[in-house]
Amino acid sequence: MFFEAAFRAGSFSAAASELYVSQAAVSKRIKQLEDWLGTELFARGARSLSPTQAGAALADPVTMALDYLQGAMDQVRSPRSTTVRIAANSAVSVFWLFKRLKSFALGPASCPIETVVNDNPRQLLSEANDIGIIYASEVPQGWSGQLLMEEELAPVSSPEGAKRFFDDPTSLPLLDYHRHAPDWINWEVWEQRQEHSPLKGLASTMCQSYSHSIGQALDGVGIALASCSLLADELASGELCVLVAPPMKTGKGYFLVWQHRDEIRTQIDGLAAFLVES
Repeated sequence: MFFEAAFRAGSFSAAASELYVSQAAVSKRIKQLEDWLGTELFARGARSLSPTQAGAALADPVTMALDYLQGAMDQVRSPRSTTVRIAANSAVSVFWLFKRLKSFALGPASCPIETVVNDNPRQLLSEANDIGIIYASEVPQGWSGQLLMEEELAPVSSPEGAKRFFDDPTSLPLLDYHRHAPDWINWEVWEQRQEHSPLKGLASTMCQSYSHSIGQALDGVGIALASCSLLADELASGELCVLVAPPMKTGKGYFLVWQHRDEIRTQIDGLAAFLVES
């Protein structure tokens, strides 16, 4: 192996870097091989390394032997598990998916997972993804799927923010963000569906993203329009409080969708079942 790497790389230092050993270790091994063979394999110049006639004659058989050994090892080695690629937008990933993937990874059905976070709805349904969590009204054609949670929206803030709001409804701004899809519901759309909303006319503050708006609400600096299903843990723990009840049902929801890939079907089915049940 040391000889083959040095012959191919053209220097002991390059071979050492490839093999993750010192240059001295490579030089020593080559010298030991030369002593055992009784002939030099390399002509060592001040700044160059070139194979001798014996070294050139030995190179092809050594390379063939190593290739044969690698092929034999590949045949008997257990196949590696194939990674399952799951995609979701940033809000779903941060507030719902990642904590469940941690539980899945620690359980008996665990398998290698690659996560894709993308707020472009089209990218979530890429052919490169095995599983996706999408905001929709139904499972898209060509995919299998199941509804994970219906969408219910409600204005929320921290307990401190809620107290300030109830003391003075004009004391907190509405936390808004730029929508990445036309069917996402923002404050403008929400107010159109809530004729007698006490939030109408409040000032608004633009946030970097949906997740940022929720973070600001958790800090009590404003009112976020929250998806109650995504933030069930924060609402149950009291970190967030609903300011106007009841939540508004939008008729849409978050669907878990997946493709059928025979080579990793067991892994896909296992992860999908875990997420549906969690």
